Amino acid sequence: MPKPSKKKLILPYVKPSRDELNKISFAGILLIVLSISVFLSAGMNNFFWLFLVAGAVLISNSFWLKHNYARPFLLKYVFTMIRTKRFISAIRNAAKHAKWFEAMSLVGVIFGFGLAGVDYFIHPKSSKFRRATLLLSFTILLSAFFYLLIKPLFSMPVLEPLFLPSLVGFVLLGFGGMSLAMLLGYGVISFIGLFSAKELCPALMPVIPGVPIPGLNFSIPLIGWVSLVIVLVVHELSHGVLMAYYKEKIKSVGLLLAGIFPVGAFVEQEDITFEKLDDLKMISVLSAGSASNLILVVISWVLLIAMIFAVAPFAPAIQEEYSKVYSGVSVVKVNDSVSYCGTTIPAPAKGKLFEGDIVKQMNGVDINGITALNRVFIDSNGEMSFVVLRFNPDSNSFEDINTIISPHNFEDLGLKRIGVEFGAMKTGYEPKAEIVFAESVISNISMIVLLLFVISFAAGSFNYLPSDPFDGGKMAKIILEPYFGFMKFKSKKETRKFIGRLFIWLLLLAVLLNLIPYATLLF
Repeated sequence: MPKPSKKKLILPYVKPSRDELNKISFAGILLIVLSISVFLSAGMNNFFWLFLVAGAVLISNSFWLKHNYARPFLLKYVFTMIRTKRFISAIRNAAKHAKWFEAMSLVGVIFGFGLAGVDYFIHPKSSKFRRATLLLSFTILLSAFFYLLIKPLFSMPVLEPLFLPSLVGFVLLGFGGMSLAMLLGYGVISFIGLFSAKELCPALMPVIPGVPIPGLNFSIPLIGWVSLVIVLVVHELSHGVLMAYYKEKIKSVGLLLAGIFPVGAFVEQEDITFEKLDDLKMISVLSAGSASNLILVVISWVLLIAMIFAVAPFAPAIQEEYSKVYSGVSVVKVNDSVSYCGTTIPAPAKGKLFEGDIVKQMNGVDINGITALNRVFIDSNGEMSFVVLRFNPDSNSFEDINTIISPHNFEDLGLKRIGVEFGAMKTGYEPKAEIVFAESVISNISMIVLLLFVISFAAGSFNYLPSDPFDGGKMAKIILEPYFGFMKFKSKKETRKFIGRLFIWLLLLAVLLNLIPYATLLF
């Protein structure tokens, strides 16, 4: 987001002493050692990752500061910032052709703030009849857009009650209203869950590529850092292009880091004239980042479709080659329990499947690979029947064993688990190097584009949240100010300050309610 005041965001820079930095490095090392001890005693649980990431952040930040590669940002030793002037000329050149950036940003205001955004453009220039007609028309269009494209987000049972509040929030306040409605709604569900047996995952959780997401038992691949950096850079450069287009002098661009992890980006202007822009230009600059992320959603979706057609001619050759590498599916491990977001129960497969079992059939379907097994697993309802080939030491031979397993259904999450880790059985055949290379390139590019789709949508929609410190916070003060005239504040400044405080309190309430599920994860 654009930085209106250097003094507000950047700590006065006094380089820490070497002794102080050494102490921080030592604290980081102790945390790493503590994470290793947790791993040896309890495995990769939440505390392991907490200590490991915290230690890595402290060690990395002390290194950046010691060698003057970065400066402190907000929380000393937790966040640092790297600034450069290298991309300023490119931003200025792009600004010469930024008329479409401005149009994209203003269209983004409608998606970001719904009817309030529409009304900002048409009121008070339109007659009451025209205003009512346009608002009714956009109500229909926004509702149809939400129903056709956003509704799949609410397919998870626990999110179904949030569909209607989110629809209303989207129509009235766009993606910003939808995001706030989802946070508040899920927070209320989390609070109610304290008094019931609901299995709830935190809605607010650190998502670090390569690090398991708390309670979900999976992580985003490390290649996700590529997608994340693309989203951050596009977001901030879009702000910068419009700032330059409106003749704002840009001082620097840079990245915000938590250790080695990029957590944000920025474009810093040379003076504090941003606050002196007229309201429409300010809204345009603020909306540019989120609007560009939403454009990235469309671009990444088109790229995914294009890749399907582009890869189709090569898929048979890759599948044929890898069919020689794997001969079937075996049981790699049977866990003692299954858990999800704080709920832990005995594994349904314990004592029924064993390490080394070779899966021949599942629910009457022949299993010749992991893909086939996953497909049957997802489609299954109720009990699962397995036919496995198991070695019998008494007869010194393999025998077919039939077993039935009743999976545990995490109903609120729409998931089922039996507590088994399956693996593909290798034949010993080495695939051709060119096939391995092609498959690796295709899978990595596909993952980057897929994550670009997901992260762009998250960044674009949540940055319209009508609360500071999000871009939508400053936009809300301008767009919603006319609706608070009945409160008879002495000036626009006081009205906008009240709007800012109102939404900050709503956001804080939502955050506090959404922290409730962590109680079951940590304790």
